Amino acid sequence: MTEQTKTFPTPVDWDELYPNRFIKATEFKGKKPTLTMTTVRIEELSCDTGPKIKGVISFKETEKCWALNKINGTCLKHMFGRKVQDWVGKRVTLFAGTWNGEEAVRVWGSPDIQADSEVTIALPRKRPFNMVMHAVRREGPRPVPAQNQVSTPASPPTTGDAIGKIRAAPSIEALVDAKKSIWAAYASANIEVPIDVEAAAHEHRESLESQS
Repeated sequence: MTEQTKTFPTPVDWDELYPNRFIKATEFKGKKPTLTMTTVRIEELSCDTGPKIKGVISFKETEKCWALNKINGTCLKHMFGRKVQDWVGKRVTLFAGTWNGEEAVRVWGSPDIQADSEVTIALPRKRPFNMVMHAVRREGPRPVPAQNQVSTPASPPTTGDAIGKIRAAPSIEALVDAKKSIWAAYASANIEVPIDVEAAAHEHRESLESQS
């Protein structure tokens, strides 16, 4: 008998060259998966800076696990409370955000919360910033565009361009206008505002308020 060679899909992203048991943002391919939490536990994981104790979550829909960082853990606590074993059975919707220019797993919201709400993220040596937790609803059928109507997707600004425009705002009024323009560009492209951009807007507003 000849031994069959396993075949794998052609990798596209760098992360795909190093598969492991944890979910990666590059696997989402522009989608926002909703997953049901089945266990919440603690593990010692190998990191670049050495072993670290982290929360790890398993899901009903996939064999892959999710290693929690402070940002994502804070989002789950905001939605579901401090008693982490009460999170079991709850659904969480994830998306691919950005952090330090790289894609990162972030929390979009949950079908199990009643309304959108803001959560403040406070990290060591970082200015606090806010994220929106969305009450996820099933989408209805999308309207079919008219035959002669051609829709051209908008191109959102790069993270660097967006941060540059925000930091160039000379006043709070100008910052509000810049945010409206930038947020609208991301929304029209159906892309979540990167966390780096959110943080820059929050930081610049604090700076402008301290000068007034």
